Amino acid sequence: MRATRGFGSSDDASCPLELLGHIRVLPNAMQPHTLCLNYRYDLPGRRLLEAIKATAKSSLTMVGTTLEASAAIVTFLADRTTISFHLASGKHLSVRAPGRRASEALRICRQLCGRQFIQPVHEKLSGPNKGPKPFRPAHEILADHMAKAEWQEHIVVLPEAWTGAQACPFEHDGTLDRTLNGLLAYAKLKADRTNALKPDEYLAEQAGLGHFGADLGLQAKTKYAADYSATYQGVVRLFPLHVTLGKGLKPQSCMSIYMDWDPVAQKLLLARFGRHGRGA
Repeated sequence: MRATRGFGSSDDASCPLELLGHIRVLPNAMQPHTLCLNYRYDLPGRRLLEAIKATAKSSLTMVGTTLEASAAIVTFLADRTTISFHLASGKHLSVRAPGRRASEALRICRQLCGRQFIQPVHEKLSGPNKGPKPFRPAHEILADHMAKAEWQEHIVVLPEAWTGAQACPFEHDGTLDRTLNGLLAYAKLKADRTNALKPDEYLAEQAGLGHFGADLGLQAKTKYAADYSATYQGVVRLFPLHVTLGKGLKPQSCMSIYMDWDPVAQKLLLARFGRHGRGA
């Protein structure tokens, strides 16, 4: 760090030339940087350096300042000790000062923080590595619901759905549990004759089902029909109703359930459980 760069220039009236002639510049080895502070900032770097310069001159006596491309150097004219404010990469400010100037450096930093020019960097201490959050497999959550009498009254899980559930790696068991409760509520609403003319989307909303769809796209119905089909009463057919859980592309964080309503049995049929169908 070159502490004397820029002093005596026409743009630094606080450091007269005659004063510099009586100041002995100490070697860098005699000014150990015992104070090291780190902050982050959001405003433009040049503006921050100007703020540092103005703050130093307003709060300290016998001080000169120099602005460089990426640093502000605060120099105490009495003994030539310096405080360096360096703009590091990633919007970080690094403050260096010898021990004898620690209090002055801290004073400037506190004032800059108070004016919200900079914010302290709080480093999080590394602790023991935590394993992945435990979760119950999807087929266990589904099995719990299938065992309930109320579920058996309103919902049928077809063999294809149960096979898909056993292979489903979806990790958000709480989300799945809430969705299965929503499917039961939806089935109850469908079974209520007073809702016969109400659209599926409306009933799904009333049941608290998010990301519900009442139909499939043309490509899904034709090119990728196998992804949305299952056998029911000896017939292979499409199941267009669907609900999507989670987000993203990974099966651990996102899954779908494909189903349809049997108006004769008055039950909701779950046909596919887990992997997204293609062409959706």
